[in-house]
Amino acid sequence: MGHSVCEFLDCADRHAPPVAQHYEAVQGLPSHFEYSRKDRYYEVQVSPLRAVAGEIIGCVGMRLDVTDRKRSEEELRYQATHDALTGLANYREFLDKLEGEVRRTERNLRQFTLLLLDLDDLKGINDRLGHMAGNRALKRLAAVLKEQCRGTDLAARYGGDEFAVVLIDSSLPMAEQVARRIEQRLQADAETPLLNVSIGIGLYPDDGRNAQELLEKTDRQLYQCKKAHKATMLSEALLRRTSTQRT
Repeated sequence: MGHSVCEFLDCADRHAPPVAQHYEAVQGLPSHFEYSRKDRYYEVQVSPLRAVAGEIIGCVGMRLDVTDRKRSEEELRYQATHDALTGLANYREFLDKLEGEVRRTERNLRQFTLLLLDLDDLKGINDRLGHMAGNRALKRLAAVLKEQCRGTDLAARYGGDEFAVVLIDSSLPMAEQVARRIEQRLQADAETPLLNVSIGIGLYPDDGRNAQELLEKTDRQLYQCKKAHKATMLSEALLRRTSTQRT
């Protein structure tokens, strides 16, 4: 056709796939690989083309469009690693990320922080307003977590009304700042009911040398925060009742 391999495959970089594999085939090295181009995914097999005498005179390739299969695989993978209601990572994905971050940070001698969050009074919201309102409250909190996280961080739905955020390469002051932003964002939300969260903060490696230790220490802090919130809510309720009786 009078074209070079790069021209024929519309790729200027000789060392990039699939050009590199075609040049390797001319040298006698067959290959089987996948690559993507213009939102399509392809499975490609390239082999040397030999004359009757056995010498290499070119290469022969077969390209199969596997876009639909790849997208189906990605959708299944997403469903397996994300919470259906909130779109956040699920418990399994969260644990995998947490354990992986412990290993990575241990090698690099760095720090990271963990936030465990509990949506206060979700049962009360469900009882007063119905489960649709409770689900909406969970989604509102999830949206705030996504908004306050960097692209490298991971926000997850840890349990029914419990959430977690892994803050990569972060210090304790950074984690406290993120926690404050989450609380302030919820307080500024005009949608009702007003949402409040209890937050526990853990720092690796100070609060645990492995994922389990870090989770346990952070969960204890979360419990103390939730206990304080309940005491405050009870005091406010008693004050309102006393004020009503006086009136």
